[in-house]
Amino acid sequence: MIKITRFIRKNLLLYCGFVMLMVLLVAALFGEYLPFVDAELKQEDYRRIDGAIFAPPFEPSSEYWFGTDRKGRDMLSLIVMGARETLLIVLLVTIIRYAVAIPLSFLAHKRVLGMDTLIKSLNAFFSYVPTIVIVVMLAILPPVLLTDARPFWMIVIIALVEAGRVAHTMKGDFDVLAGKEYMLSGLAIGAGPFKMLKSYYLPFLYERMIVYIISDLGKVMFLLGQLGFIGIFISQALVQVDPAQFEIENISYSWPMLLANAFMDIRGPIWIAFWPAFAMTFTIFTFNMLAQGLQQVPKKKDAFM
Repeated sequence: MIKITRFIRKNLLLYCGFVMLMVLLVAALFGEYLPFVDAELKQEDYRRIDGAIFAPPFEPSSEYWFGTDRKGRDMLSLIVMGARETLLIVLLVTIIRYAVAIPLSFLAHKRVLGMDTLIKSLNAFFSYVPTIVIVVMLAILPPVLLTDARPFWMIVIIALVEAGRVAHTMKGDFDVLAGKEYMLSGLAIGAGPFKMLKSYYLPFLYERMIVYIISDLGKVMFLLGQLGFIGIFISQALVQVDPAQFEIENISYSWPMLLANAFMDIRGPIWIAFWPAFAMTFTIFTFNMLAQGLQQVPKKKDAFM
């Protein structure tokens, strides 16, 4: 018990990040079973008070702790029910990004097929052009805008846009490792590129890659929040509002999509925009604290040794 307490004191940032992550996982995995969560997300179309009829949204109260949205749905339930989808999107984007970036960075390190030049160019280009601008340009293309597979393509687009940056960073790590003496043993036994990557490079990069991945989870969450704020939806449907007139409507409960009407909500029922923004900020802080906490653990261990 004393050792655990001592570890927590020395790694308070990591511990706080872990506790916050547990809160997110409980909401994502078991939120629908919590007694204060309306898993069906029922709508309250109106409320009669002293003979007067009031339409939603309803402000926070003992009945609705976080208030309701414009459809009369409980905001707390929306946040909890949207946690799983939100975290799943963030995780998929990050996994795809690194699944592409790791092979690209290794090929660039080996200078195969001009990958080194390609990655340098992509990294330089995206250093000047904001990521959100590229994502928006691709997201509003008709083949992506109107397809039933839009969630898939949006996840792929968001993942690939930043893959060049990740590959450029990891190429630098590969270059540094290549100069280490223990790499000579692999070359001496005639290990091929795949064997070198699997047995000689990656084992020494796992800790750093975990930090990179956790940090990127927060960056992806921030980008999704930006997209939601300007009304770029991951999942959407064409809804007929008038004869021969359609509009695009969000069909997702993910947190960024709850910010679609943030400009109107800020000027009125501010709680509708506040709670999704708070949930995303909480998530970003969670991943940043975990990443920084993990970075500090090896440093403290090395200093002790």
